Amino acid sequence: MDIRLDYSLTNGTKGLKMAEDKNTLQLISDITEFNDLHEYMQDEHLDKALAIVVKLLMTPDVPSAKAPMLIMELQAMSTKFAVMSSVYSTIAKDKAGTINNNKKNVYYSVKESIDKLVDALKYVVRYNS
Repeated sequence: MDIRLDYSLTNGTKGLKMAEDKNTLQLISDITEFNDLHEYMQDEHLDKALAIVVKLLMTPDVPSAKAPMLIMELQAMSTKFAVMSSVYSTIAKDKAGTINNNKKNVYYSVKESIDKLVDALKYVVRYNS
């Protein structure tokens, strides 16, 4: 899962400070769980969304000039996740505990989280412009 993000950060020290403040073992655990999710879901857009989340965990200072493109990209992925959640809720509906049901839940949860992240990035644009 080698995904590169195309925004450069203006103040990397602040982001690194946050990453150092968070328990390093917990951060590694989070990333390992993202890798498990990558293997389970096998969805390149989900992989990219998770890569963006990891990048933001490490260096959260997104320049306000770069945020609109990131917002659009994340919102497009969120829309895809909403559609996939609907597919697994209707067309590919299955019993609780099955792969399809689990995928539906993952897509729904990731969509909700990405939407919240997009809302936070909108504040970056609004208040840092």
